[in-house]
Amino acid sequence: MSRILIVEDDPGVRDVVEHALSREGITTLAVADGETALERLRQEAEPFDLILLDVMLPGKDGVSVCGEIRAGDAGSVSSGVPIVMLTARNDETSVVVGLEVGADDYITKPFSPRELVSRVRAHLRRQRLDAKGADEQQKLLKFPGLEMDLLRRQVSVEGMPVELTAKEFEVLTLLAAHPGRVYSREQIMHHLWDGDFFGEARAADVHVQHIRKKVEPDPKNPRYVQTVRGMGYRFAES
Repeated sequence: MSRILIVEDDPGVRDVVEHALSREGITTLAVADGETALERLRQEAEPFDLILLDVMLPGKDGVSVCGEIRAGDAGSVSSGVPIVMLTARNDETSVVVGLEVGADDYITKPFSPRELVSRVRAHLRRQRLDAKGADEQQKLLKFPGLEMDLLRRQVSVEGMPVELTAKEFEVLTLLAAHPGRVYSREQIMHHLWDGDFFGEARAADVHVQHIRKKVEPDPKNPRYVQTVRGMGYRFAES
């Protein structure tokens, strides 16, 4: 059974989210602030499958919490968990910053329980498909200076491990598995959501920028993930 951590200070929103997910058979744990969320992540023996994280929280805001999780400050087991930000409709800046520090997606308030469940299920389904696919396909992708272990979901650059978020790993795997093939932003996002994508396709740009910062020797002149002007992105052919 899937487990989701809900970090939301508004009791009304928190109750709606808990109820919607519980009806789908998903186990939830809800907290009202970022510090408590980080503490629970450190204490929980069983890892969460996803975190729903509000941007506007009392004390430590959601963007800061997201950054600390990705940095491993909440424990290495939690560092790669998918994070979906909950944000107000007019808070575009926080959305971009949240994606840059490692969030996988965002849902804009007000949202319907149906949309929320669809997004969550898309994430959980993608995780299961990735795990199954890694067993069925080539386990290693090797390129000059870059290696990807699809089974363990690990990436190394010049022999040094690099931490990618779940969505960053999926984007890089999609491109690296088909060198030279161009993928549009829309194709990338629909791949991430298994066809259930509702947001802005430009989120693909943020994922690519983050990947480049982590794997490229020179992010401004990418060696691996290249931009095809007016079309999208491709992984360089050897």
